[in-house]
Amino acid sequence: MNIGFHPSTTPLRRAGFSLVEMLMVIAILGIMSSMVIIAFGGVREGAENEKDKRNAQNIASLAAVASAADADFAVPGDKTASVENLRDGCSPSSGIFKGHVYQLPSMTSHDIQGAIRYLHLKGSELVYHQVSE
Repeated sequence: MNIGFHPSTTPLRRAGFSLVEMLMVIAILGIMSSMVIIAFGGVREGAENEKDKRNAQNIASLAAVASAADADFAVPGDKTASVENLRDGCSPSSGIFKGHVYQLPSMTSHDIQGAIRYLHLKGSELVYHQVSE
């Protein structure tokens, strides 16, 4: 009975991943993450447009109410100046609403510039349009 060590002719293979396999996984994850970032970029842009539309609707609503109350805020031919007057606040000088201040809630200049794309002047009225200029 010969009990001894006989080395195998095939090398032992350890369980696990090789360096090449690990690099492939990292490359695939990198490609997938870049695709996700691109997809979320489009979602962010869409959300920004919807926020601008909502702000434009709020501005147009306030402009209609202020105009009905005879508040002087409109600058003919200049919607930016008209919106800035609403941001700063305006008040009718006579009538039942005299002393009542019509003012936009806090909006940054960036918010106002985004909303102006969806506002149009119709005479001296600020009107909301769903399609930007």
